[in-house]
Amino acid sequence: MKESFTEIPRLEPLDVFYVGERIKTFFEYPAHSHEVYELNFVENAAGAVRTIGDSRETIGNLDLVLITGSKLVHVWNQGSCPQHEIHEITLHIDPDTFHGPLIDKRAFSSIRRMIERAQRGLAFPEPAIQIIREDIINLAQSVDSFASVIRLLNLLYRLSLVADARELSSSSFVNASESNEDERVAKTKEFIATNYMHDIPLRQLADLAHMSEDSFSRFFHNKTGRTPNRYLIDYRLGIAARMLLTTKQSVSEIGYACGFNTLSHFNRLFRESKGCTPSEFRERF
Repeated sequence: MKESFTEIPRLEPLDVFYVGERIKTFFEYPAHSHEVYELNFVENAAGAVRTIGDSRETIGNLDLVLITGSKLVHVWNQGSCPQHEIHEITLHIDPDTFHGPLIDKRAFSSIRRMIERAQRGLAFPEPAIQIIREDIINLAQSVDSFASVIRLLNLLYRLSLVADARELSSSSFVNASESNEDERVAKTKEFIATNYMHDIPLRQLADLAHMSEDSFSRFFHNKTGRTPNRYLIDYRLGIAARMLLTTKQSVSEIGYACGFNTLSHFNRLFRESKGCTPSEFRERF
């Protein structure tokens, strides 16, 4: 992932989106990032490895990911996927399409939220992909410009309603932020971002929100889906992953710099989160 490049998409200035469809036997495109939004559909590639930021997963027979982070490096590699007819459809979408008075209307709220989450890469579950598979294929084969845009908006709207879409890369790795967060949650995250290298007791975070520890834990979990401690660990791990790829510091130096008290504790939590040790992560990426 360190050997990545910034792609110049084949999207014309007056177009809303560009779509490319291909049948291939193997993945050969290198790791890259780009300014445009990308929706990438892959089928018949079970066993291939998808890397988005610091997320690395082996995909199944169907894979669909939305990427809106302009600096989020991503790549699909062959992995254990046999060389056969891999079907891939890539949509590059002009980000300016989703800025302005029309997109600010209430009808587009779920799409706006999805685009914000996709700063970290957003993977959709296979049952949802099966349902919209034909829509993606039809969009790739559409020749009418206006009708294609309507189909694209309809596709994005349906995807924005998928409840179990998963954010992939850690927020601290891509430095992504939430624009519509509760003020107390935002304040807590800002404090963690500034002090993650130090010991941060729950009492200190609860005091920021003027709440008891128990009340704050329930509140934070309700707003973010994670306990304060889990968020702190994930934040530290995201910073550590970025340092593993962008610095020459040793694993132990990175662990201590990110607030982990012992190397064994850092290694254990990193393996639980990423599926490999910090050293293996650096080697693979």
